[in-house]
Amino acid sequence: MTILEMLGQSGILTLFGIGVVFAFLIIMVIVISKAGEMFRAADSGKAVADKLAAEKVVYGNMTVTTNSAPIIAAITAAVGTYRGNHA
Repeated sequence: MTILEMLGQSGILTLFGIGVVFAFLIIMVIVISKAGEMFRAADSGKAVADKLAAEKVVYGNMTVTTNSAPIIAAITAAVGTYRGNHA
């Protein structure tokens, strides 16, 4: 086997390897895109179900859903602590 034959085979092997990696990357991008679409669809369905199933809670003169109740409680506590320390 001459040096030119070995260079030719190594060039073919290099191009074949690059092609395999490129094909794998294309397949991986397609699979990840489809998985993202599935997760987004599942998440939006869950969000709609959560909104429909949320109960109403009254804080002072505000009516909020139970989904946002812990957030409002934390904000109220933080404001109360701030006002207590800076009054």
